[in-house]
Amino acid sequence: MTERREPVRMCVICRQRFAKSQLLRHVPAAEGAAGNGLEADETAVKTGRGWYVCQSPQCRERFAGMKFRRKSQKGSKNGKNKSH
Repeated sequence: MTERREPVRMCVICRQRFAKSQLLRHVPAAEGAAGNGLEADETAVKTGRGWYVCQSPQCRERFAGMKFRRKSQKGSKNGKNKSH
C-alpha cells in the first residue's frame, strides 16, 4: 500500500515548514474579542483562514504581539457594493 503523507504548513513567523500536526492553528476571533484578533484552534476544525505557528517560544511570543485586521468579505453585508 502507499504511505499517506501528512500535510505540510509554514510557520507565519519563522517561515519554516513543519508537519501540520506540529503547528498551532489560529483563526479569526469573534467580533470585539480581546487580544490580537485571533483565537487558538486546537482541534483544527473551526472555519476561517488559518494562521499556523510553530512550537518555538520566540515565534509564539512574536505572534502574540502581532495585530491582525479582518479582511473585507466579497460583497457587502450592508448592501453597499461598489459600482463602476
